Amino acid sequence: MTHPSPFNLELLQAVSDWQRGGDAKQKKKRGAALKAAAISLPDSFKSSAICYRQIALDKSAVWRVGTNLNLSETISAWTQSLEAAKSIKGGVPPVGYQGVIFRIEPTPDQIVVNLASLYEDKIFRSSLEEMKAQISGYWDGAGKYGATQVEVVLDVASLPLDSIHSWGGYSSPELQLAAMFFGHTPSQTELHLFRELMEKAGHRCGPYWLSTPDAVSRVAEKLKFHAERLSNSG
Repeated sequence: MTHPSPFNLELLQAVSDWQRGGDAKQKKKRGAALKAAAISLPDSFKSSAICYRQIALDKSAVWRVGTNLNLSETISAWTQSLEAAKSIKGGVPPVGYQGVIFRIEPTPDQIVVNLASLYEDKIFRSSLEEMKAQISGYWDGAGKYGATQVEVVLDVASLPLDSIHSWGGYSSPELQLAAMFFGHTPSQTELHLFRELMEKAGHRCGPYWLSTPDAVSRVAEKLKFHAERLSNSG
């Protein structure tokens, strides 16, 4: 006896719509639709190990994070790939925003659906291929992104400060750093040498992600201190 595929058109449409993104209102609506459509999926599609998410915080909001960050959208896109989290949306957010990458190990009740696992399933992929003509906006969603983001959709209302894995930042301009290194304005030869030294050391100028545990912890403690000070002053 054959069992019907769990990958019906409702689910496929919800997955594709979710991958299309959209504004806050659309994401909320699409997240709810995906959660409803995925509720009957086997548990194998609702498990995950470590997940990462990059968030761009307004600088004025950073000092008010305190010990928890309350999320404006509870159903949100996470990834199992740290590199994907670092590079999504162009990488480190622009100056004026604080990029933060969170790292959590979600509980089963927080997992809406593991899209990465879905895309690894042959029956899911064949169902998607067979019904793509019936999926509205397919080429802006599932047809465009597929499994590229190694995504897991989670339902998480807040994140503890100790789940911060990386802070985004910008180093000084290359010429300024080279001048500090040599003690004078570098020549083209010295600048070339400086680039080689930076490359060998695994450093680069411009945007970067600070992921050293001790350094991340120091920043988190600083945030806690400022949050307590703001709370006491109120």
